[in-house]
Amino acid sequence: MRKPITRVLVVTFAFFANSLSASHAGPLASWNDSKTKTEITAFVEAVTDPSSDKFVAVEERIAVFDNDGTLWTEKPMYTHAYAAFAKMKKQIEADQTLLKREPWKSVAQKDFGYFAQLYATAEYETLASQLFAAPFGGLSSADYTLWAQTFASGFKHPKFGVGIADLTYQPMIELIDYLEENDFTVYIFTADEGAFLRVFSEELYGIPPERVFGTTVREEFVIGSDGPEFVRTYRVDHLNNWDGKPRLIQKVIGRTPIFAAGNSNGDQHMLQYTALNDGLSILIHHTDADREFAYDKHTDKVMPLASKEGWVVVDMASDWSEIWPNPKK
Repeated sequence: MRKPITRVLVVTFAFFANSLSASHAGPLASWNDSKTKTEITAFVEAVTDPSSDKFVAVEERIAVFDNDGTLWTEKPMYTHAYAAFAKMKKQIEADQTLLKREPWKSVAQKDFGYFAQLYATAEYETLASQLFAAPFGGLSSADYTLWAQTFASGFKHPKFGVGIADLTYQPMIELIDYLEENDFTVYIFTADEGAFLRVFSEELYGIPPERVFGTTVREEFVIGSDGPEFVRTYRVDHLNNWDGKPRLIQKVIGRTPIFAAGNSNGDQHMLQYTALNDGLSILIHHTDADREFAYDKHTDKVMPLASKEGWVVVDMASDWSEIWPNPKK
C-alpha cells in the first residue's frame, strides 16, 4: 500500500532528525533505549525469526491498536466530542427549539453533567447514541465524511493550538511502521465511532479505512434520486468498548492478535485477549504533564492486570524522547 505523501514526509523528517542525535536508536527513533523498547523489539524479532520457537507465520501477525489516548491525545476531550459539540451548536443556531431537547440543551448550557450521568449509570449505548448518532441522523455517509473533513480542516486543539495531524504520537506512528516493516497487518479498534476515524486514518497512520473498526451507528441502505446511498439513523448498533472489542476482532478478522496496544479500562479485554494467548500487550501510561497530560483516570482495572499478566507499560515521560510528530523546540 502506498502511504500518503504528507505522512511519508513527516515520518521521514522525524526519523532523520532523531538520527542526528541518536544514530543508535534503530527503528523506533523517538523511543528511549529503555527496557520497554527492548521488550517490544525482542518480541518482534522472536516472532519474525524462522529459527525461533516463537515464530509466527506472516498471515497470523495481527496487531490491534486503540486510538484515543493510544495513537492521539484524548484530553481534555476526545477529538470527536469537539466535533459533535460544534455540530450541535450550529444546529441550535438554525433551530432554537433544540434548546429544550437533550443533548443539545446541555451543550448549549455547557453543562456536561448530563453526559457524565449517563456514563456513571452505565447507560453507555444511550451516551454513544447522543454523541455519535443524534446530531447526524438523516445524513448520508458521503455528507458525514465531508462534514468530518471540514471540521478537521479548521480544528485547533485548545491547549496545543495545532490540528489533528500534530496531535498523534510520533513514537506510536514509528511503532506501526516498525510492525508493518516486519509483515504485521495493523488494525485500529476504537471505542470512538469507526466512521469518524476512517476519514483520517490513512493520512495519519497509513492504515486504510477497511482496517479501522469502532462503535457503529446503524445506517439504512436507500436508493434515492441520486442513486444508492447509506443514510445514518439515530441509534448505535455496536458499542466497541470493553468485551465489545475482542468480539468485534473475532467477527471481522477471525484471527487472534499477537500484538495489542491500549491505554484505559475500555481496552482491558482486547489486551487480555492478546496477552493470554501468548501475544504482547502494551499499555500507554500518561505520565507527562509537561509535554502532554498526566492522568490515571479509567486505568484502575488495567494497571493491576498489566503486572499480573505480563503486559508492557509504556511510561510516556521516560520511554519517549519525543511525543509529537512536529515538536516545538
